[in-house]
Amino acid sequence: MGCTFFIQTLGCPKNEADSGMLEARLSAAGHRPAAAGSADVIVVNTCGFIDAAKEESIAAILDAAEAAHARGARIAAVGCLVERYREELEREIPEVDVWCGLDPTALLAAVHGFAGEVDGGSAGGPSLRRSTRAAPPRLRRPRPVSAYIKVSDGCDRRCSFCAIPLIKGGYDAVSADGILRAARAHLDAGARELVLVGQDTSRWTEAGWGGMRRLLAELASLESAPAWLRLLYLQPDGVTDELLEALATYAVPYVDVPLQHASGAVLRRMRRSGDAAAHLELLERVRSVLPGAAVRSTFITGFPGETDADFEELMGFIEQAGLAVAGVFVYDEQEGTAAVGMPDAVPRQVALERAALLGEALDREADRYWKALRGTEVEVLVERGTADARGLAVGRIALQAPDVDGRTTLVGAPCRRGDLVPAVVRDTLGYDVEAVASGGP
Repeated sequence: MGCTFFIQTLGCPKNEADSGMLEARLSAAGHRPAAAGSADVIVVNTCGFIDAAKEESIAAILDAAEAAHARGARIAAVGCLVERYREELEREIPEVDVWCGLDPTALLAAVHGFAGEVDGGSAGGPSLRRSTRAAPPRLRRPRPVSAYIKVSDGCDRRCSFCAIPLIKGGYDAVSADGILRAARAHLDAGARELVLVGQDTSRWTEAGWGGMRRLLAELASLESAPAWLRLLYLQPDGVTDELLEALATYAVPYVDVPLQHASGAVLRRMRRSGDAAAHLELLERVRSVLPGAAVRSTFITGFPGETDADFEELMGFIEQAGLAVAGVFVYDEQEGTAAVGMPDAVPRQVALERAALLGEALDREADRYWKALRGTEVEVLVERGTADARGLAVGRIALQAPDVDGRTTLVGAPCRRGDLVPAVVRDTLGYDVEAVASGGP
């Protein structure tokens, strides 16, 4: 009969992709997804990128363990945080039944053992308690709209602030065959948008097969072709003219590129290239090939040695960049990284104040980008439909990525989840869009 399971995912879209693959493997082994309140096994897929993410993951593990054990279910913790801190976590959180880092083999074996307890009990330990009422029905998940597909893992860049290589190791590309298999499975399940993710997505290539342009072409030509293809996590030096032409041909006009700062001095200490002038030249190239593209980025304030002048240079860059959306992080020292112990540490309060100022500037400049869309024709990918033209549907336009950006509300037409509806932008509010279906009121 197997177990029922629920996966709680924390962190970035790359973790969403990992959870999707884990769900597929558990399902292939005869186990079934279920709601969190009825599943035999709760799996928490953790994030260990920065301290706030670690704290959120630990809180989620403790909450899940309490809820699961109260009704006799099991708890498993997997993913990045476990990969890096497993021994410490095992000592501090004995409530967890299974610890598993990035290799899911131990989890699959454990769930198989739990299934034996569910089906017939185990002489080796307490059985999972199952209600004497009828078993809960198979969880019917909503039709997928977007699906994350991992094209690579790990990173060779060794930015001085980043712990990702310490957690996931060096860059490792997924094979073209593996990517295309995953894409077919998601499309067969009803996905309309495929989102390619990796630590360094623009670098993807396979010897003797080709690079990102061919991959996008192959994905676009699949039977039941995706309505949208999207790339996330493009490192600045990987945004080549060739890649931009491939995006213009096969993907949505959306470029996600982590710039991190605009001061050349700060970027050198981060072990990254570029400066404000180089960033602006990159953005000019993007817009020459992808007019009107939404550019998303991330920035760090308070990195060791960041002076008032460095920060003012960053603020000046933001006023010229025309970004659609960006995230701001206060520098968070991570053990084992090259930035640990760097001189000229920025006081925490100063870093926080700079982050607040930068966030306000980013919101102000982004507001100009979104307001300029008023009156333009768009297509809305519906994520929550409506039965009639008077109802309010919710979705996204191509300039909004799933989970991390704003949303679009749509009126004027009955529509279902997964529909792609032509519309006109009526208004914007911050990063959110209001649209009226073409021909609607």
